[in-house]
Amino acid sequence: MIRKTKYLILAIFVTFCSQQAEPVNQENQTSEEVTTTQVENEENNDTSSTVEVEQIEKFSDNLFTINQEKSTASYLAPKDFLNSNLEIVRGTTNEIVGGFELTLDDCDQADSCLFISNLLISVDLSTLKSGNSIRDGAIKNQWLESKLFPSAIYKIDELVLPNNNFDSKIDETVVGVLTIRNIEVNIPFSITAYMQDDNIFISGITEVDTTWFGFDAPTKFNAWEVLNPIGIEIDFVAEKSSG
Repeated sequence: MIRKTKYLILAIFVTFCSQQAEPVNQENQTSEEVTTTQVENEENNDTSSTVEVEQIEKFSDNLFTINQEKSTASYLAPKDFLNSNLEIVRGTTNEIVGGFELTLDDCDQADSCLFISNLLISVDLSTLKSGNSIRDGAIKNQWLESKLFPSAIYKIDELVLPNNNFDSKIDETVVGVLTIRNIEVNIPFSITAYMQDDNIFISGITEVDTTWFGFDAPTKFNAWEVLNPIGIEIDFVAEKSSG
């Protein structure tokens, strides 16, 4: 487990490729330019295709914040009953806060790059609900100890994502630092993200082992046990902040 804040999630944000964005700290608003690029498929001499690629002007330091009402974070725990039946228990919360800054500019790696900075997402673990209050209380008090460690935090300081085609959707695996119970672990997320108007829609999933964060998976005598790894699933909407 190595602390590492160089990466993040939220490749997530590569999706800005289709954004109609306003540059911050510039007086003149930039407008979106749509160009049509002819892509010749020369694998067969008699075939070709035309692809429309939307391109946008540079922008700087646009701030995006999580819309709590439209966002969720969940765990998915495999629960094994006497080695016979397997149930996937899902606990979910929308008590999520955070955001990040985004810049689109020239770079050496590609036609342009997305520069993501100051990304921090915090999830209130004490508000996770699975539909069973006894189970929720045990997870909160006995395993996550959310009175002492109320939040799970995902963070990156800086990330550069080369962007050649200005696509509006991306599927990517990204790595960020996840902190639970004051223990930091580098965690990869498989992410799908896309831009629509001034919103970024992000969904992602990963797996973690409870022992990475200092506790064993829940178990009850020989009746049942939760099996590692535990899934983590996110569905976020990040909105561009005005001003």
